[in-house]
Amino acid sequence: MSEVSTMTTFRNLHCEIVLKFKELMDLSADQAGNIEIDELILNLPNTPIDVLEQFYRDHGRNYQFQEQYAELDIHNLKWELVSLSFDEMSSASIFPDFQGWVNTCYMKSCRVSTDLNWKLIGHTDKTVVHWEDNQTWIRSPIFLELDYKLHLVEGHSRFGCLKGLVSKGLIPSSKSHKVWFAKSV
Repeated sequence: MSEVSTMTTFRNLHCEIVLKFKELMDLSADQAGNIEIDELILNLPNTPIDVLEQFYRDHGRNYQFQEQYAELDIHNLKWELVSLSFDEMSSASIFPDFQGWVNTCYMKSCRVSTDLNWKLIGHTDKTVVHWEDNQTWIRSPIFLELDYKLHLVEGHSRFGCLKGLVSKGLIPSSKSHKVWFAKSV
């Protein structure tokens, strides 16, 4: 076999799998429009369940997420649960349509310092108690590296809440918080 035909055969055997975010629209969904978790597991077996649920199942059919991430190759993202301080995540980019919600959550959590009433952050009792006792969120938000910069994908309420609590000195900006983080491989 010649060297050229050997290389051609090798190249033909090497198959790169690509799954774009926009292709989530082709997967089965329940009556509420959430993508079936079993289909996500089959198509993205190396993605943590928490990411599958928060990002792809809950938002895979959302037009604002499709607008942002349609061309993102989600099959070739490497996910890790990492610890970041607010100082490290504070400069993360946020989709402009979600910035208003982050600001609303920021303002609500700023009120906690005035009355020392953690319920003012406006979440469930379980979430409020967790913030007060642990000074962090229950469920890790999701960040991506886009254009070599940190970008907040999911967890805008949590991020806004943390921002307000840090700004009022209730949580140190250097305290670590668990986040899901992905880079393209």
